[in-house]
Amino acid sequence: MTAINRIQTRHFFTLPNVLSSKKQYSERKLLNFSQNQLYNVVSNVNDYHNFIPFCTASKVFTNKPLGHLNVMTAELSVGFKLFEEKYMSKVTCDKPRSVTAVAADATLFNDMTTTWKFSPNLPHSKLNTKEAQDHPSCWVDFHIQFDFASPLHAQASSVFFDQVSKMMLQAFVDRCQTVYKKV
Repeated sequence: MTAINRIQTRHFFTLPNVLSSKKQYSERKLLNFSQNQLYNVVSNVNDYHNFIPFCTASKVFTNKPLGHLNVMTAELSVGFKLFEEKYMSKVTCDKPRSVTAVAADATLFNDMTTTWKFSPNLPHSKLNTKEAQDHPSCWVDFHIQFDFASPLHAQASSVFFDQVSKMMLQAFVDRCQTVYKKV
């Protein structure tokens, strides 16, 4: 069993703004993979087209160390039926703690930010040890936020946004299972 716990964030007392172009989704899961394993799959942008739903191409153009961070510029293509969109992303990796991707120059949305945070399933006092990175279970905090360029796209996406976001997270879990041969 891979997923042990899932927390979704929703606001109870606020009504959705039907004219808003912003959409967001958050989920927290405890997975049976180490912090290093999860980080390695999520930070491997060149392989995204092999396993992420609707991702038709993925390529890293630049990869530069910046202090303790690694910053990449990558192009992703997403497509569904007759629709296809290419956009560049700045991907900031803080090994093995987090991966954040911020999209640029996309026509479909003004902003898209995806954040992954990885925390070994250990007491706080043991999190900064070298062994923590390879502990066999890890919390994943996944957050994605879109600001669609068109309110019409935002409204249309409200039908499938949560489902596609869940599919994306599950695609990474499935990829970890494939790469690390866990069933």
